[in-house]
Amino acid sequence: MKTQKTVYLVALSLFSIAIIGAIINSIINYDEVVHIFIKLGYPIYLIHLLGVFQTIGLLLIIFNKTHWILEWVYAGFFMNLILGAVAHLAIKDGNGASAVICTVLLFITYILGKRVRNDEMAVHKSFYTPY
Repeated sequence: MKTQKTVYLVALSLFSIAIIGAIINSIINYDEVVHIFIKLGYPIYLIHLLGVFQTIGLLLIIFNKTHWILEWVYAGFFMNLILGAVAHLAIKDGNGASAVICTVLLFITYILGKRVRNDEMAVHKSFYTPY
């Protein structure tokens, strides 16, 4: 259980760094991101929406107080990463390797996060169960 939690925290840290880096890149290199979005055929207002929703989603994953919404957050990140990689591949703008790496990290955090939460719930239930 200890190693699973460690791997989960490392994967979550790497995924968080990647998403925060993408958000900061969208702010710092806004003109270049606008050019890429136009090239991809997406409306420019999506840049701001993606930044807001990625920030909210990352906070929900890190501070996972409500477990039912985590399924939606993971689904949103998965669709964002996969559809972004496909869009870049469609116009032959990069190979989408960063999206694939982030997707692998997303799967690791999803699977190990469930295991860690289930193990912690089992420990709490056994601790509070009267004899």
